[in-house]
Amino acid sequence: MARMIFTGLSPNVERDDVSLALRLLVAPWAWVHGTASTDLERTVCAWLPAAHAFAFESGRTALTAILSTLGLQSDDEVLLQAYTCVAVPNAVLWSGARPVYVDVEEQTFNMSPDDLERKITPKSKALIIQHTFGNPADVDHLSAIAKRHGLFVIEDCAHALGSESEGKRVGTFGDAAFFSFGRDKIISSVFGGLATTSRDDTAESLRRLQSEFPLPGRGWVARQLSHPVILSVAKATYDAMGFGKLILEASKRLHVISKAVTPLEKRGERPSFTGKRMPNALARLALHQFSKLERFNDHRLMIAGVYDRELSSVATSGPGRPVIAPASSPGVRHVFLRYTVRTPHAEKIRRALKQEGILLGDWYDVPIAPPGVRQDLVFYRPGSCPVAERLATESLNLPTDIHITEADARRIAERFLATV
Repeated sequence: MARMIFTGLSPNVERDDVSLALRLLVAPWAWVHGTASTDLERTVCAWLPAAHAFAFESGRTALTAILSTLGLQSDDEVLLQAYTCVAVPNAVLWSGARPVYVDVEEQTFNMSPDDLERKITPKSKALIIQHTFGNPADVDHLSAIAKRHGLFVIEDCAHALGSESEGKRVGTFGDAAFFSFGRDKIISSVFGGLATTSRDDTAESLRRLQSEFPLPGRGWVARQLSHPVILSVAKATYDAMGFGKLILEASKRLHVISKAVTPLEKRGERPSFTGKRMPNALARLALHQFSKLERFNDHRLMIAGVYDRELSSVATSGPGRPVIAPASSPGVRHVFLRYTVRTPHAEKIRRALKQEGILLGDWYDVPIAPPGVRQDLVFYRPGSCPVAERLATESLNLPTDIHITEADARRIAERFLATV
């Protein structure tokens, strides 16, 4: 029987990452305090480049910190795209403002400049530009609109560490940017994030905020260090009479591993683990993964090329098509965190391939993900972003992570084509 293929479940973790997590688990004195967070900030600053970087326990806290520097009031509006994770509008709510959703373009899954123009009001204060799945948005056009209206521009680079537009890395176009090192992102430390900026005034406010934030507790850090160890065992034994699946379920029920999105967040509320600095041990994991960034992204591009070739017989951009392949603008480097196709048969294909041991991803099958989010409590109004709503019903993620071989990609494409 062919091995199980996963799109999620910490796809970046390799043996050396598990080994590092185990070494850190038995070194509790290194869990919270140390120099790794500062090292991570300096490393990313030099690479991006940016003048300043600030490490937090998650990307959502990094975004909340950036927004908090703006002194937003309850009637202020922050523009962001629909077809996103609830972590983004939640950060707006937690900073005291109100999210306003902008529709997306069908081809790129990124924000529509035309709809942005329609949604700006005198209450608009900031714009969050998302680079969905690692595909750079039309950041020059969107930023020009924001500049005309005096909006503070934040780049959402949670999917896009290493993406480029016109030879520049994303995260260098706006007033500030944030990155996520969550479990299914470009690189992973289970939880973790960075806020970056080259504006000295914003950096001064971020520095003050970061110094006021506490570090997470040791128990929370230990749970995150356990995550890559437990997931590696669960995935390796997933086919063994359901043993791996039992490990996953038991770990979640016993709160041994953390959920990516908590029930509180699905209601727009703030969980207790947020609002913290990045602990030393998770920064160690992030630095280790960062050293593999180019290898990871080169691999994603290679696998995307396999899908392009294998799906070319059905993947088109015209009407009446059974599959629409990912598209990106000229002059960009799309790093394909996931290779997301559009098909009216998305749910049917997802179920069929699951029966064959291929677990495809569902980013995003609702306009504000994940399923179960109270759309009304995060101020999303049904019908306000019709393209995003349609894309959510058609999206299907093919995996691109470092463990997907060319043979795996061909197998996925073959089974995909047999089901379309």
